[in-house]
Amino acid sequence: MKKLVLILMMCLVLASFVNAITPFVAKCDDAGSVTIRSNQNIDGKVYGTKDRKTWFEVPGEWNNDLTIFKSEDMLLNSNFNYRLKIDSPGVYTVDVYCPGYKFSCKELNISINSCYKRSSVFSADFNSVNHNGIYDLKYMFETDEGLLVIHGPSIHSKETENMIIGELGDNHYLLNLKTKLNITKFSITHDKCSKKNDNYYRYVKMYCNKTSCIADMGCKASEYCDNKDFLCKPVECNICEKISEHKCVPKCDDNKPCTENECVEGECKFTVINGCEFNDSCIPQEYVRTVNNVLCFCSNSNEWVPQKKNNESCGYDYECLSSCVGNICAEQEKEAKGIIRRIIDFFTKLFGF
Repeated sequence: MKKLVLILMMCLVLASFVNAITPFVAKCDDAGSVTIRSNQNIDGKVYGTKDRKTWFEVPGEWNNDLTIFKSEDMLLNSNFNYRLKIDSPGVYTVDVYCPGYKFSCKELNISINSCYKRSSVFSADFNSVNHNGIYDLKYMFETDEGLLVIHGPSIHSKETENMIIGELGDNHYLLNLKTKLNITKFSITHDKCSKKNDNYYRYVKMYCNKTSCIADMGCKASEYCDNKDFLCKPVECNICEKISEHKCVPKCDDNKPCTENECVEGECKFTVINGCEFNDSCIPQEYVRTVNNVLCFCSNSNEWVPQKKNNESCGYDYECLSSCVGNICAEQEKEAKGIIRRIIDFFTKLFGF
């Protein structure tokens, strides 16, 4: 009986000892986060404590094979020896020393308001909320040819040696860089935030395709000069328009003067109108013009038809080179003049004047 009791006591001690052998290690960093690495699959909630009495949940995620846990930043912020435990199943505990909070990408807050180049100076207007100010930030400039130049605490391109940053107040700054480079994209990040981190802010960027101007002629054909801030800005047209020389022009155009061009529900609609094409104009029906050195009239079928000679059938005067008399082309005007002449001669002889 004594042996049995002794065996049971040894089993309890060994069970406690086995449970005390933690199958994972933990490491805390100065971002206030902790990384747990295990030699087996563990999937459970993680808790932490400072006083060994009050526990709080440590939010984070296990990786796909459940061997690595990465917590959120800014949780274990004190220079202290924390205790962690995992419920999975059973309870595993481990102590981890944390160096105290210094910096986290989680608190980084940067926004770029505008970036542009005037003459030979590239400028960027931006806001930055960062407890170390603007001096530990990394500024990246990318040209239209794909060249990347950087100005930061750990790397410094020679093309950025004369870069200056002025403080405008209330975390507002203006960066100026005298350069010959055609910078098309500008980015700001932090040395510790450059690597991929899906949970936190890493960097902010802006495409800088704006240049200063005085008039539209100083911009690309697809841009116009905004007279408010004198910057070239892209021309924005609707679906039935296209850009031509700094402005929107109708895209629904079949280049036919006798067609009415419309934009109906986002589609071009072409409607033929009555008239005949003549020197990029639409001449109404019944009008007469010289076409290929021949006098012609615009017919009711919208075609140019040569005017008719005398004795040809007609319906209207415009169809004849002369006049249409009784549906026959004839010199009516000359005949009328002859009658009038005879009347005048009659009265002249009658009254003797």
